[in-house]
Amino acid sequence: MTVNTLVLSFAAVVASFAFAPSKAEEVAPWWAFPMNPPDFKPVSDDGSVRSVPGSTAGYTLTQTRDRFAATDWHPEDHPPMPGVVANGRKPDVFACAWCHRADGPGGPENASLMGLPYGYIVQQMKDYRSGDRKTSVAKRTPTALMIAGSKGISGVAPIGWTG
Repeated sequence: MTVNTLVLSFAAVVASFAFAPSKAEEVAPWWAFPMNPPDFKPVSDDGSVRSVPGSTAGYTLTQTRDRFAATDWHPEDHPPMPGVVANGRKPDVFACAWCHRADGPGGPENASLMGLPYGYIVQQMKDYRSGDRKTSVAKRTPTALMIAGSKGISGVAPIGWTG
């Protein structure tokens, strides 16, 4: 290792401490978690029906934003969803497929459920409900929604699920 390399390495370490937030103001790295800016305003729904290639389904923006009705662009590609997965249970359990998608792949903001065993999903919901599962990043909306929704689920598994 050359002297220049050592000096540059030392400078990089010192700089990382100089620009690191204190514990009191620590935030998640902006690039690691999709987040809306604080002044984010969704576009207004003009009532037009949107579609995606290869699908006969169509939805307005208002319909795609309804957390109690999962947007299912390709219903023919998977078995029928249980009621709670497709529609949730008002007022406090959102449709599982609204976030995790109708066939379970999730998105950049949440987990894929595809192929996970029934028992694992049930345990995760129990852990959200009991407080054993939370997030290391405060104020993450997906985790907050999961914790809140888990409180409204009665029994071992969401009503309508079969193992």
